[in-house]
Amino acid sequence: MGKERGFLILAFLGLVLVSAPLFGQGTQRGFEFYAQYPALVVQEGREVSLEIKLLNTGPTPEDVMLSVSGPEDWNGRFETASYPTIQIKAVHLLPGQEDPTTIRFKARPPEGAAGGDYFFTLTAATADGAIQHSLEVTVTLEAKAAPEEEQPEEALQLMVDYPSLENAAGKDFTFTIQIKNQTDDDLVVELTGQVPSGWRAYFTPRWQQDTRITSIKVDAHGTENVRFVVTPPYLVEKGDYPLTFLAKAGDYQASLELKAVVTGTYDLGLLSEAEVTGSGDTWNIKAVEGRERRFTLYLHNGLPTSPTSAPVTNIKFYATKPEGWEVEFEPDTLESLPPTLTPNDLGKVEVVITPPERAIPGDYQIRITASGAEDHASAQLRVTVGVSMGWGWVGVGVVVFVVAALAAVFVRLGRR
Repeated sequence: MGKERGFLILAFLGLVLVSAPLFGQGTQRGFEFYAQYPALVVQEGREVSLEIKLLNTGPTPEDVMLSVSGPEDWNGRFETASYPTIQIKAVHLLPGQEDPTTIRFKARPPEGAAGGDYFFTLTAATADGAIQHSLEVTVTLEAKAAPEEEQPEEALQLMVDYPSLENAAGKDFTFTIQIKNQTDDDLVVELTGQVPSGWRAYFTPRWQQDTRITSIKVDAHGTENVRFVVTPPYLVEKGDYPLTFLAKAGDYQASLELKAVVTGTYDLGLLSEAEVTGSGDTWNIKAVEGRERRFTLYLHNGLPTSPTSAPVTNIKFYATKPEGWEVEFEPDTLESLPPTLTPNDLGKVEVVITPPERAIPGDYQIRITASGAEDHASAQLRVTVGVSMGWGWVGVGVVVFVVAALAAVFVRLGRR
């Protein structure tokens, strides 16, 4: 019995000795030391801040010592990742942790450091030096762009609230411009304007619109307001026109770009044939019941004495007429009527009027309207209706018959 017991003890000890290396394979000391982004870019004057991860993969706690080698004037160091940060030289790692411990490597480029790549070696080692890992980090320094030279303040400054104005041809475009003297001296500022050929331009003080000026005094560090008045010709085409306001005082000068948006001017009117040719129909005409009557209508867009600047387009015609009457226009639409500068520029339309049959003789009113996209005009036409000649002959026949009948009666009575 004693021998068996001794044999079992020896067998157990042997088994332990044999299996010890097998169990030890999964419990060796070790730790991980890495960075997810080992190469980074920073701008001049900005600090390098890089997350470093450590994880204990062994069975026992480890004290890991940290060190940095690299450019000395960059002040490379390790700090805690949590706020408030503190500088550290070692990390205590517990075994069995699922999440790695996070620290930060920090460094600041010195002033005047040239742009380029800088290299650092980060080292982590156990307290006994048995395990050591190194991490190579590359920092690319981008130099700041050279600051732009500060522009000297302009001696004369020009400002306008509305640099673009819209108006009709022949009308005034008035720009109110502020002139600021940013010098220490009083200045007499000369005023000029650049406008298209044929345009008029002049200047007035803001509150004295009847006084025209060519210069104005502006006190040191003071401000004055002037009105720049520009007038295009009546016949100028629609469109955008650039203008320039100029101010000059000795060696100082400033300019301001402006814009005049010219719209067209229109004046649609209606004329009778007599008004155009001196003969023919006036606005009072005669017609016969049931019969077609033609009236020639002329259209003008302004007159040579008061010209317009743009055509009236898409002109349609309408008539307000007595009940039962027919009024038609030939043509019923004019695509465009140009400004009327000569008789050849007039538009011409035939108005076809038909009173109803058996219309009561008398005067009737027809209102004719021409309506375009830009303007419209109306005129009143008086139509005097008479009976047809057929009814006249019937009347003559009735009169003759009555006279003959009366004569026969008188003859018969005379014989008696």
